Amino acid sequence: MAIKVDEAPPLQTSGSLKRWVSLRAYGLITSTLFGATTSPLKMRVRFERFGGVSRQKLQRKFPRLLFQDYTIDGLSIESVCAVEAPTRVILYLHGGAFFMGSPSSYRNRAMRLSYRCDAEVFLPAYRLAPEHPYPAALDDALAAWKLVSDLRRDKPLVVAGDSAGGGLSLSLLLRLRDFATVMPHAAVLLSPWTDLTVSGASVDRNHGKDLWFTRKHLETWATYYVHDANPQSPYVSPVFADLSGLPPLLLLAGEDELLLDDTLRVENAARGVEVTVHIGKGMQHDWPLTLPWLEESRLSWLAIRGFIDEHSGGPCVRKR
Repeated sequence: MAIKVDEAPPLQTSGSLKRWVSLRAYGLITSTLFGATTSPLKMRVRFERFGGVSRQKLQRKFPRLLFQDYTIDGLSIESVCAVEAPTRVILYLHGGAFFMGSPSSYRNRAMRLSYRCDAEVFLPAYRLAPEHPYPAALDDALAAWKLVSDLRRDKPLVVAGDSAGGGLSLSLLLRLRDFATVMPHAAVLLSPWTDLTVSGASVDRNHGKDLWFTRKHLETWATYYVHDANPQSPYVSPVFADLSGLPPLLLLAGEDELLLDDTLRVENAARGVEVTVHIGKGMQHDWPLTLPWLEESRLSWLAIRGFIDEHSGGPCVRKR
């Protein structure tokens, strides 16, 4: 069953000037720092400078914030907990087009996710392209899931991710289903990149409305991760997979982003799966994370918290 929910407010909710300035400043910064043909290593450094924050800095402001470190098969995983007694666990796969991002650059976001959703959040430092193309990130996501599901087997488990991490989360769910192993209670995917063939209609339909991405961005960046794999492989581009048998999904996408159809087509492919879709009217890629001060973002986080509350009770789902 697919449930279409559009809880985003009308365009004037955040105040027209504040909203207009926020969206265009976001677009100016991202398009300047992360050009389609800029070196991936240069962009990776910029991403860390732009979003990275030390544990010490966060703990000076939030003394009760707790960090822990884990490793499995050489993979480093950081847990972030902003609440004293979390009631659930979230494995979060960060975005960054498969070649950027780290626990450091997502630490602040993980802290807020922990606080908002009463959860302990695990951030794996999965391997990045182009040095480590497919299937490195997916193998690391699977290893992280094995560690977290074994370590916190007494707590409800949720998988979440944004952008490339959202697509990677969906690929992980397919691997878990196909391996007939423990599945999470639910998954939350923010602006997921699910089609590395870049064939979604919104790539052209939203050209000019998307203030960051162009087709050139997506086509160039996809090559770093896909390398010599088949880009239509369900584990590379899960939008082409049979998505039946998955846990409940919450999908969020911005109305004006190029990746809008990467979300909408997942809904159509998830036959028999409970799917909730939240489209942010006039919003851009990853808006709840990048523009948290907007009313549209606040309502999105309420939707995320409500979805996780609804679906994180009872035992883990086990496929047989």
